[in-house]
Amino acid sequence: MKLVDEDFGLSSKAKKRIWKRFPVSANSTRKLTLSDFFDQARQSLYWLRRGPEGWHIGVKHLVPVPNQPLKKGGRPSFQPRQNTVQGGYGAFYPYEHNYHHLIPVGAVEEWVIGKGASGSSSRSDLIVKLILISRWNIHNEKNMVLLPQQEFEALIVGLPAHCPWGVPAHGVYQSSLQSRLRDLRQKIDRAIRQEKHPKDLKADILADLNSLSEDLLEQVKSMSAGVQLTAASV
Repeated sequence: MKLVDEDFGLSSKAKKRIWKRFPVSANSTRKLTLSDFFDQARQSLYWLRRGPEGWHIGVKHLVPVPNQPLKKGGRPSFQPRQNTVQGGYGAFYPYEHNYHHLIPVGAVEEWVIGKGASGSSSRSDLIVKLILISRWNIHNEKNMVLLPQQEFEALIVGLPAHCPWGVPAHGVYQSSLQSRLRDLRQKIDRAIRQEKHPKDLKADILADLNSLSEDLLEQVKSMSAGVQLTAASV
């Protein structure tokens, strides 16, 4: 196809090639090209060349040293802060990454709270209240894991990728949780029918959700590196 020259540079044809046929944002109709893809890759590899030691916050003796302002375009930069002047290292350091909810928000909404399942809106409201009473927090560290966003970076660090460029969701992974989460919903529904007191339910709800997060973390760690998150066996 003659997209790459002999010196491994992109040909003029490659720079015009459409990489993903979708708008970059809701306010833009510009398409991503192969050149855009290579530019993104170079940015991430720029930080990866510091090596594992340089990926830790506060390591100053290795170059290049991250130096992000507290604000970008009037918006706060990422935390944690290096000091009172400099902001955090950002979502592109040490490689482009995302915080992944092991039990995703959408999965809880659909198969526990009741979206797409039988039951009235009042029943769903009651489920939400019971989850709140249980003190389970979907953003708790037990339910979070930091994953590389792109596949080539994921291969380097030995983890699956979260949502690579042009793939805004992990539907296969999320769908694999349906059975386990619906089991929890059915347990809660039975307790409601039996008119159990919320205090008798909260420990079970918290334990079930935390147990699922722990199982999913082990599953994610054992998934193939360098490819997007796939189905979990839970």
